[in-house]
Amino acid sequence: MVVYSIKDIEKLTGVKAHTIRIWEKRYAIVIPKRTKTNIRYYDEDDLKNVMNIALLNNNGYKISIISKLALDERKTIAAKLSNVHSKFENNIDAIMYSVLQLDEHNINLILNQHIVQEGLSQTMEELVNPLLEKMGMMWIAGSISEVHERFVTNLLKNVIIGQVNSCEDNPNNIDKKKIILYLPEGQSHELSILYLHFMLKAKGNEVLMFGTNFSLESLEESLKLVKVDCVITVINEKLQSYSIQRYIERLGEIVGSETRAVLTGYEVLSNQINIPSNIHFVKNIEELLSFNDKKGPALKKRVEVNSKSL
Repeated sequence: MVVYSIKDIEKLTGVKAHTIRIWEKRYAIVIPKRTKTNIRYYDEDDLKNVMNIALLNNNGYKISIISKLALDERKTIAAKLSNVHSKFENNIDAIMYSVLQLDEHNINLILNQHIVQEGLSQTMEELVNPLLEKMGMMWIAGSISEVHERFVTNLLKNVIIGQVNSCEDNPNNIDKKKIILYLPEGQSHELSILYLHFMLKAKGNEVLMFGTNFSLESLEESLKLVKVDCVITVINEKLQSYSIQRYIERLGEIVGSETRAVLTGYEVLSNQINIPSNIHFVKNIEELLSFNDKKGPALKKRVEVNSKSL
């Protein structure tokens, strides 16, 4: 059984420890267990209970009213409130509730409403990234399982792919670039590259998306078949078959002098690397998108300055 301290509950739910103590002492709606040595602790049911109470409270229910509701009544109301509503600041709580219930329908409703009103970029910033951060904390604490992680990851993949497919090609766009986008073998952060695919397409680029586990040999073959303006990849984890230095050297050999290669990711930025002249490092996706909008000598000069400062 997973157990939590009051500080753990505070971090996972966003409800202050002081508030949780008031709920306990004044309203008796959160009752901690105690060890034989009288140390307070909470279990998974307590975690869900606090999340339900917070969801109700954030949606206008007074604690005095919530305290009079039976546990099943709280769950029922929380389930209804986890449907779409207009207060975006409460949607993270609603999504987390739906994640614990494996409620795909509700999560899709919330995400799609936010995307329609704010766009995918804002949705990623305001909902998806905070959601993944909270899930990471809960994963470390052991309060969610691999089932929840896989469920959310695949659901988000489908949402982003749907947005990519909705981007319309503009054949008259004279600034359009042809870009190869991929993740090297052994890299598991597929959501980042899917989001990058959307952002590049939304800017009017033609993107050849090769997905995950794409080898340098396959990249070399691709470049023999089609001429592209740029090759982009993200390396967040240690590579399987190469050192990061050798991988980047080999990538530089493959793309040659006529194609730009742009890299980002933790593993790229955290190592001291001798940089081939045709390889450019950027610190994050925002900088990568800005980099891709530039052209010519000005671009090369800017990236060389950034590369030396990493």
